[in-house]
Parts: sequence; structure tokens; C-alpha cells
Amino acid sequence: MKKLKALYVGMAMTAAAASLTSCQADMDAPALVEPKATMEANTTISDFKTAFADQTVLCPMKDEESQTPYIIKGRVISSDATGNIYKSIVIQDETAALAISINQGSTYTDYRLGQEIVLNATGLYIGYYNGLQQIGWYDLYNDEPSLTFLAWDYFLAHSELNGFPNPDVKYVAQDETWPAENPYCIVTTFSQLPATGEAFRNMQSQLVEFRNVHFEEGGKETYAPYQESVNRTLVDASGSTLIVRTSGYSNFYNEMIPEGTGTVRGILSYYGDAWQLLLRSLDDVIITEKGQKDDPYTIEEAIAAQNEGFAGWVEAYIVGSVKAGVNDVTSNDDVIFGADAEMDNNILIAASADETDWTKCLAVELPQGSAFRAAVNLVDNPQAYKKAILVNGTLSTFLGMPGLTGNGGTASDVEVDGITIGSGTTPEPVEGLPNGDGSESTPFSASQVNAMSTTNSVNLYTDVWVTGYIVGYVDTGIKSYAADESAKFTVPATVATNLLLANSPDEKDWNKCISVNLPSKSDSRTQLNLMDNPENLGKLLNIKGNVTRYVGLSGVKEPSEFNLGEGGGDTPERPVTSGSIYESLISNADGWTFDDITVPSAVTKGIWQWDDQYGVLKASAYVGGSNYEALSYAVSPEIDLSGYTFVSATFDQAAKFQTTLTKLCGFAVREVGATVWTELTVPSWPAAGVWTATSAGDIDLSVYAGKKIQVAFKYGSSSSGADTWQIKNLKITGSK
Repeated sequence: MKKLKALYVGMAMTAAAASLTSCQADMDAPALVEPKATMEANTTISDFKTAFADQTVLCPMKDEESQTPYIIKGRVISSDATGNIYKSIVIQDETAALAISINQGSTYTDYRLGQEIVLNATGLYIGYYNGLQQIGWYDLYNDEPSLTFLAWDYFLAHSELNGFPNPDVKYVAQDETWPAENPYCIVTTFSQLPATGEAFRNMQSQLVEFRNVHFEEGGKETYAPYQESVNRTLVDASGSTLIVRTSGYSNFYNEMIPEGTGTVRGILSYYGDAWQLLLRSLDDVIITEKGQKDDPYTIEEAIAAQNEGFAGWVEAYIVGSVKAGVNDVTSNDDVIFGADAEMDNNILIAASADETDWTKCLAVELPQGSAFRAAVNLVDNPQAYKKAILVNGTLSTFLGMPGLTGNGGTASDVEVDGITIGSGTTPEPVEGLPNGDGSESTPFSASQVNAMSTTNSVNLYTDVWVTGYIVGYVDTGIKSYAADESAKFTVPATVATNLLLANSPDEKDWNKCISVNLPSKSDSRTQLNLMDNPENLGKLLNIKGNVTRYVGLSGVKEPSEFNLGEGGGDTPERPVTSGSIYESLISNADGWTFDDITVPSAVTKGIWQWDDQYGVLKASAYVGGSNYEALSYAVSPEIDLSGYTFVSATFDQAAKFQTTLTKLCGFAVREVGATVWTELTVPSWPAAGVWTATSAGDIDLSVYAGKKIQVAFKYGSSSSGADTWQIKNLKITGSK
């Protein structure tokens, strides 16, 4: 219970500090001067690391002709205050993280969590120390180029502080957008850690959090012997392990490693050929003996420990459920106390069987297809009302209120007085596809996976094959999980991130479906998603990946292989495009208008211009050697698609110097009279390093067939990059 007590003591100390501050408010104090960097970043950390992948070199100029250096920026996520992180400052931006090896201690006094640093990397070494990419100074290790510590004065000469520290850490999942304005912590799992490529580089040195883990040495060993650095072992729910590297010079080396399960954070480092975690302090270890089955949390304790990374058993009584259609509970009007339930995916539990105040309850997630849901949900089991319950899970928000999530759904994860929780055995499929063993020749069926009890961020099976018919997708723009309003069974899709599979190609009940995650930039997303491939609806898919929980359903994440079979038919086969509807940007930009949203004062000639010399429409916010933030649309005249069935667009484009082109620029469409643009996927971007015009590929506009539209080229830029984009030969063709 030590960690929970620390939370309560911390709140009392905060109140005391506030009182002290008010007593001293009238005392004179020197005003703080906010540091302002004079340099502006022109390269993201990810692009910088990629540019020097597998090299240990003195960083050159980014552009020799203009003598433009590589300038990056990022917020500090490390701290050497406890002595466990040695002579290193780690920064991150919205794309990646990077360690800077510096021959200086106690840097935490000036480089606090969330402090933004702007760094001129040109003239410093970028390379590796035993597998970890970082900035430092040249050295040899086993007669091979390596990095050592950078002189402190040299680091100061190349860097600037920018603004006050922003210590407000945002917690994000690995497949979410990483913020730029805050330091962030990536909630991930051992199995999600990449092994190669851009994702591998970007994850090196990130601040990460692992949940539902425990130390192998918990209750048996201290963190390290005196003045000796050692490996300790972190174990997840599936038995996988990760090294936690701890220094015997840290100020917590002699502390006993706690027993129990919980959350562990730290800097994700790399050494040799393996990931390892570096703790910044013991605040990164959120493990308590409280919550073990023989010492469960009370409801009061569980509510107090919400969203702090704790997991464990809770002892209570079943008192009701959340009403249908309620996503965020705010009052008693949003819940039902009693057995007359409307939803089978949750229950409310409280310290007293007679509780009728929602603020004194936990909302418990009942996993879909689980024995837990089948035996305890109040819709089908009103007799469970007021029963004593002992249930395991993660203490985190659910349905907008204090909750318990991530329960495995079997008899080993929950006990209810007088109710037998089923074994969780998989039923035979209702129709269509036979059950299998997860091998390529006999994959698990969709209904088989649907019946499995899965938990978020925990792989029930790794690298297995699953089969099912593609029947739809979850519109995560509506909700981040499957529900009546977010499960869609028609095409074209509005998102490209996921699929729904079922045992029958005609299935329209999301409760009988499983999910498939389509990771960004993967072959699976490119070839399978229903936004760009609506003809895949109804086809049989065999896919290899990890069985876990995704968008609220049992499903497949991290696919590595797939085979798309026969089927479909809901989307008619497309005829060959046969006629020209609209052609422009061939010799001029007549009829086009330019809608400037954000234009810096330095861009005096406008973002968009027609260049007669090269016969292109071009856009740029790069002026006088500096990148500026901008947003502007080049908008076409009205285009009439009346009478057409299949419509597509294509154009030629070029961009020699590329930083943010593919992230901030794009092609968009809207119906005439509308104000909001819908951005479409550009199949192919131009090659960098040359001004050679290449085709963007075919962009499907068939969803707008029969309507009047406008298309637009969206130009976006930032202080990190303001590319020059050239466009010509726009053609829209169709078939009637």
C-alpha cells in the first residue's frame, strides 16, 4: 500500500505548499526571463536519424550551396537527478526521440522535463554506441567507429533553450499521433517493440510505459549492488521479458525491488541487439503489493488510484450498470442501480450492495465473448445483482468514470459469489468457416477468435493465422471502439486503419465480428483497407498476426503476412475509364483561386504562383533561407460529374527538397457549396533530390459520381520544413 499512501501524502504537501506561497506573495523576487531560441528547426528528429542511418559521421551541412545546417528541436524527457541516467540528455519531437551523449553531470538543473532545446547538429557527430543511435563525439570501440561523450562547452555552443519547461506529459498509444507541444510517453508492450527500419529508429530513446508487468526479482533483490551496474528483468503477462538496466551509483540502488504487478516507465534504450529500459527515478516504478488476490483493493482505494498505472484485484458488490447510449457518465441519470440493465458490456460495483451514488462506484468492462460477460452481465443474469465479486484488472477510466478494464474474462480473472464462471472454451462456429489451430493450413476462424477472452495490450497468441470474410470496418472518427453507430458494413470506408472480419460474408452484427489492425505505411493497409480498396468487401482474408484486443473487439494486430482470396461482389467491378471530364494546369491556372488560411508576412508574393518558365503551379513558404508555417488551398473551378459512374483524378508533381511534403500537403475534394474539404490519399509522391515530374497515380473520386465538385491542392508547411511543390497536368476522367 506504500505507493497509495504516497499519493495521499503528496496531496497534503501540495496543499501546504499552496498555503506557503500565499504567505510569501508580497515578497519581492526577480522576474524570470523566458529563453528564446534564435535558431529554427528545419529537420524532424526522425528525418535526421534516417538521413544518417547505419553511419557514424561528422554531421555535414544540410545544404552546402546555401550553407544551411541541420537544425533539430525537441523536448527533454530524461533526467540524471538520481544518477541512473549517465551523462545523457534525451529529447523527442512529434516524430522520434534522440539521445545526446554529453560529458557533464547534473544537467537536470537546467534541462528539466519538458524543456525545449533547439540544436544545430552540423559539426557534431551522429552515430552509434553499441547499437544506440545518438549524437556525441567520435571514438573507436573494438577498432570500429563509435561515439563517446561530447564536450559540455561544445554542446552549449550548438544548442539553445526555447521557452519554459512544459512538464505536462501526454500518454499515447504506439499507433497514435505523437504530440509536439508536450513531452509524451508511449504506452506499449514488449511484443510491439520494432526490430528494424524507421519504426525501430524512432522508438530508440523514447519515454515508454509498460502496464501489467512485474519484476522477476521483486521482493528478492535490490535494484543494484553498490557501484555495479546490473540487469534486472521485467516480465509481462504473457511471460515475455525486458532488461531493466540499473546503476549501482544511482541514489536508489539499495532499495528493494517491489513485489506485485503494475506499471513501469523509463527511457527505452538499446544495447547490442536488445532493448533495455532505463529508469529515471523510482517514480517510474508504479508497483504495489496492494491488489494481490489475498489483499485486494477496496472501492475507495481503487478510485483513489485511478489512471496511475495500477492493476490488481478489487473486492466489491455488483450494484448496477451504465445505461445504453451513454459514453461518459456524469450523474445518476446515466446509470441504472438494480438488475434492470440495458447493456451487457458493463456492470457497476461498489463497497456496499445498497450503494446508489455513482461517484462511489467503479464501472467494470465485461470483455466481449468472454465467460465473465456471459455469466455476470445483468441483462441476462439479473440474479447477479448485489452479489459479492472479486475481479482483476487495470484501474483506468471506463465510460467516463472510474473503471476497471483489461480483465481476461475467465474464471481465473473473476469470482462471483454463487455464480460459476464458464471455462471460456471456444464454441463451434455458427456457420461458414471451420475452427483451426492457428497454423497457416488450419487458421483460427473469425468466430473462434471472437469467442476468445482478450485483453488490451496483451497478446493471447503471437504470429498465428486467422481467417474470415471482410465485412466492414470501425469508423474510429465516431468512436474509438466498435458500437452500433461506429461499426460500418458498407463501402467506401471513411478510415483506412482497420477491418471487420466474420465467418459469413453477409454478417452485419458487429458482436459477431473480429477486428484487424492495419498499421500505417504497411502493405496490409495499402492493399486491404476499404477506403482505397472497396472491392475487397466480402472477400475471404487469411492473415497472420497477434491475437489481442483492438477497437473493443478480439482481433488481430501487427499483421506480418496475408492472403486475399475470392469473394466480394457488393462493389461492382470497375470498367475501364473512357472519357475526359476536366483537364487543367497544362499551360496556365485559369479559373483557379487561392484560399490562404495562414500566410506569413515574409511570403510577400503569395503561397501559390503559376510559373510560366516551367509550366507548373507551384507553392512554397521557404523565404530567405527560412521555413515558415503556412496553409493554403489552390481551388479548382466547378467540375460537373453528372452522368458519370466511375471517376478518377491524376496529376504530375515534383519536389526536390522534401521535409514535410507528404505530411502537410495533399489533394482534397468537396461538393460545390460545401466549406469542408475531404482529403484523399495521394498514391505516389515525387522522388526527392530531383525536379523530375512524376505521376501521382489514380485517385478514386467515384463516391462523388453524379455530383458537382471542386478539387484542391492543399499546401502546408512549418518551421521544420517548407518544401516547394510543383504541380501540372491535372486530369479527371470517368465512365458513364
